[in-house]
Amino acid sequence: MQLLPWPRRLRALLLSCTDKNSIAKVHALMILTSTLADGSFNARLIASYARIGDTVSARKVFDKLPQRGVNAWNAMIVAYSRQDHPSQVLSLYHQMVADGVRPDSSTFTVAIKACASMLDLEIGEEIWSKAVDCGYERDVFVGSSVLNLYAKSGKMDKAVVVFEKMPRKDLVSWTTMITGFVQSGRPMEAVEMFRGMQLEGIEFDGVSMTGLVQACASLGDLRLSLSVHGFMIRRGLRMDVMVQTSLAHMYGKNGHLELAYRVFDRMPYKNAISWGALISGFAQNGFAGRALEMLVEMQGSGFEPDSACLVSALLACSQVGFLKWGKSAHAFILKRLDFDEVLGTAVIDMYSKCGSLSYARALFDQIISRDLISWNAMITSYGIHGHAEEALALFLQMTETNIKPDHATFASLLSAFSHAGLVQEGQYWFDVMVNKYKTTPGEKHYACMVDLLARAGRVEEAYELINSVNTERGLAVWVALLAGCHNHGKSSIGEIVAKKILDLNPDDLGVYALVSNFYAMARKWDDVADMKKMMKQRGTKKVPGYSVVEVNGELHAFLMEDKTHQHHGDIMQILNKLDHDMRAIGYVPRNEFLLHNSEDEHSFQQRKFIKVL
Repeated sequence: MQLLPWPRRLRALLLSCTDKNSIAKVHALMILTSTLADGSFNARLIASYARIGDTVSARKVFDKLPQRGVNAWNAMIVAYSRQDHPSQVLSLYHQMVADGVRPDSSTFTVAIKACASMLDLEIGEEIWSKAVDCGYERDVFVGSSVLNLYAKSGKMDKAVVVFEKMPRKDLVSWTTMITGFVQSGRPMEAVEMFRGMQLEGIEFDGVSMTGLVQACASLGDLRLSLSVHGFMIRRGLRMDVMVQTSLAHMYGKNGHLELAYRVFDRMPYKNAISWGALISGFAQNGFAGRALEMLVEMQGSGFEPDSACLVSALLACSQVGFLKWGKSAHAFILKRLDFDEVLGTAVIDMYSKCGSLSYARALFDQIISRDLISWNAMITSYGIHGHAEEALALFLQMTETNIKPDHATFASLLSAFSHAGLVQEGQYWFDVMVNKYKTTPGEKHYACMVDLLARAGRVEEAYELINSVNTERGLAVWVALLAGCHNHGKSSIGEIVAKKILDLNPDDLGVYALVSNFYAMARKWDDVADMKKMMKQRGTKKVPGYSVVEVNGELHAFLMEDKTHQHHGDIMQILNKLDHDMRAIGYVPRNEFLLHNSEDEHSFQQRKFIKVL
């Protein structure tokens, strides 16, 4: 019996169903009228169940079909894709191919998208190869999915090859390329891609403009940033919360906090990410107090800080040694959020830089699943406090796990040896890094080694180490060497290094002060005068060194040679007494680590550290 004289109306009927009961009634009607046998109608039934999120019912319909055409396969594949089940998508795709059903554009598009979400480049390229064999190499939808796969996998050179072969490129294709270049650390190419999109007459949207703004943030070019912002205003782009947050982040990341706050303040609607962008900007640019004030203001406005906000807040606490606030943030994390590796590492870093190394280690020991970043943070903590013994012991403990040290690990370890003045240990582990772990030394590694040698007066060796490298070394390496030349009176090498530093045209006035002090040590008074003149022409003064300590929740700053603190007299009296008492008992601090005679790595690792006072 035919109850549906116009089967073509079935689609509209299914689209009007918004709940499972309605769809089930139409489903029963299709069974009674034998309409379910029609391939196009059964695909629509599957899609209807999927539309309300009922993939279980959709799969039951799919599994009971005696014959499945490409539409039914696609409907089920899309259903899993919308429910974010990429593994099910790929399983169905492979089953479909095995059953001899030829995939179409929709199949390939969704299957490659699933590979992108799983970051499975190998399977994705296999599916792309199959799509090319089936004649979909120039399909804009399949091509866009491949671009997304390569962009998320960081394979932008491969993405460019696919992009250039596409005869028709839509907004999605262009936007994928822009964001892909940004995420791969190639912001200038992202800007060029946007310009190419303009030349092709493709109208931009908020997503593409957000990618462009992120590129400007990475470039640090204020003129370009202002130009892009002005372009968006002139073209009347709808400034939604995503675009405005990107603008605030752009200005904040590049240090233009006044502009960042102006954008933020004019936002009619703010979310937690917006607040986080501004808090991060203040924290990363050294305005710790303002960052913490913004965090309080954020909570007062009814927003709960997320992980990104709390990481920025912890950074601010570590900058000024605000342990009380850091502990509060730690407690908030324990109560409200999952204590993951990122937050754990940030809390460890905060405790370490606030002087509570024992708290940092206790927290580190409590983390069950430690990643490489957590190990590096703890090794760095020991290093900056001069505990090279503990830093090396922790490094050796890490090597006993399945975690392989990276360039950051060795930078932290070498820095610990540098702080402790352990030349022999530093040279040994530098060789281990290169020869055993095949880690190519970077700028930080050379800076640590040069600093280590230069502090010990072995300036000639440090200079030879720099010259042994084919590539040009950066400012930090030369500054470390010049400091050693200044401290140990090595004027001949120092003159060469000072000229090298000036050729690099540094922005830091402290570097010019170091060069000036070196020339004064070498009694080159004309050069000293030239340096003073150069510093004066720059119109800024060197910021004096200072320390900050928290007492009962209040921060106290002590500037170099500053005697204005209200308790200065009391502090000096106590310090003088401590100095007198220490000298009275003959205390002379020295830290030396004595090695066993054996030079093999095993005995080196097992050696005992002896502190000689």
